[in-house]
Amino acid sequence: MAKDRFLAQGVTHTKRQRGAHGQKDQKNQKNQRSQKSRMRSHGSDGSESDGVGDISDLEHQYEDASDAVSSADEFLETPAEKRLRLAKDYIGRVQASTQMTGGIDAEQIDRDLIAERLTLDANERSGRWSRQIARNFAYTIDEPQITRVLRFGHALPPTCVALTPDARFVYSGGKDGALVKWDRVEGTKLHVFRGLKKKRPDHNVGHCDEILAVAVSSDGRFVASGGRDRRIHVWSVPEDRHLGVFHQHKDAVTGLAFRRNTNHLYSCSLDRMVKLWNIDELGYMDTLFGHQDGAVAIDALQREQAVTVGCRDKTVRLWKIADDAQLVFRAGAATDQHRITKALGSAPEIQSELNPRVMSSLNVHETTLRTLAGADAEFSEDCVDCVTMIDEETFVSGGDSGALCLWSVQKKKPVFIHHLSHGVVSTGSNDAPPRACWISAVAAVPFTDLFFSASSDGCIRMWQMRAGKTPGFDLVNVIAVNGFVNALSVRELVPEDPMSNTRDVVVAAAVGQEPRLGRWEKVSARNVVKVFTLRAVSPTAGQ
Repeated sequence: MAKDRFLAQGVTHTKRQRGAHGQKDQKNQKNQRSQKSRMRSHGSDGSESDGVGDISDLEHQYEDASDAVSSADEFLETPAEKRLRLAKDYIGRVQASTQMTGGIDAEQIDRDLIAERLTLDANERSGRWSRQIARNFAYTIDEPQITRVLRFGHALPPTCVALTPDARFVYSGGKDGALVKWDRVEGTKLHVFRGLKKKRPDHNVGHCDEILAVAVSSDGRFVASGGRDRRIHVWSVPEDRHLGVFHQHKDAVTGLAFRRNTNHLYSCSLDRMVKLWNIDELGYMDTLFGHQDGAVAIDALQREQAVTVGCRDKTVRLWKIADDAQLVFRAGAATDQHRITKALGSAPEIQSELNPRVMSSLNVHETTLRTLAGADAEFSEDCVDCVTMIDEETFVSGGDSGALCLWSVQKKKPVFIHHLSHGVVSTGSNDAPPRACWISAVAAVPFTDLFFSASSDGCIRMWQMRAGKTPGFDLVNVIAVNGFVNALSVRELVPEDPMSNTRDVVVAAAVGQEPRLGRWEKVSARNVVKVFTLRAVSPTAGQ
């Protein structure tokens, strides 16, 4: 035991000796650094320097010190200082993205552009629409000049379509199981991801049944597609290659949507489930339950939430993912004699400044409502088929009753209903009443007053949200098409002139002979993808 204590004391004494030697080494290093600093203040020969030296010497002298200070500041800054630094960095990035060369007063122009961009971002973060752009597209549309038809891509009707964020490329999926990538500007077919047979060993690298949904991420790097084979495939946009596949759904995948500014993907299916995916890691995140029938459409914006519609459970559900909660909105509003009479009484007067096509459409709609009101007709909504978000708190849905319903998170029932938005069609029998045109697709320009709807009546209709406290929307323009419009995708183009207050809008439509989810009706049309480039014209300029 004594020997052990002696060894322990010896070790302790050795450590103390090492500590003493370490202190001496530190003092020597300090003396050497002070001597070098005095040498820098004098010339190399020991004389006073004249203050003129090589700039490279100064860079080497202060390079390490600046790095040390910057790294130390990150740990020493307070939360308020960190917020200030991040705000300055954000304004710097905005300024870099809005710079313009040339001009008379570039400084004032930059300030205006930065203020406009900051205001736009603040309005989008608030979650409510603020930009009024619908009146820029109230002119008479000449379809041949604005339409580009993308043909010879699908052997069977296309069912879905998606534009990349810059609207450079168009992706379309069809009942033939093929996913086609198009160049919107040139109108050419760039790549085809063909459908495969189940018996092939590589059937996990493509769809082996109808494609029903497609979506592109907000950064333009990924495209996701889903279909009746219950799979979700992820593809690379720049490289045109397959990245991964998800098998977790138990029935056909009918809707896909990316959350803005993230690579989180939301999917809905006929198995009544909504699933969340992380595309960066190609991983599964969560499953949401609630629908009593298959969910057939989904949409999402910036917040961690999504809106879905159940086909025959006649509900619209807003999923608050962060709170693990859902808001249920009851659809299924019927269009009967009482509601038709009420719609006729509250309809706004037809204004003379509207273009002739809109005035003709409004006159036909009013005549149809008066005829049906006298015939005691009724159109019940048995299926809700599509939905789109205007902003984080407002969305629009459509179904088989032909009515467009406007929803708000403040109420469980629609705050506004536009009955028989696309008119009625005859059933071919004198005894049978006419049938409402099914609302097959809706799409909106987010955080603006403009959205689109489509049906089998040969028209894509453009609607303008009403400003003020009274909710509602009015018809602003009509685009003629031929066939079933199974899907719509809308993007705003970035203007070439930074000082321009208007932005052009690109609308892509999947047009086919049959509806997206079945074959209960067929029309004489071509299976194509139509792209419309709508030029924004200021109302003052049009006058």
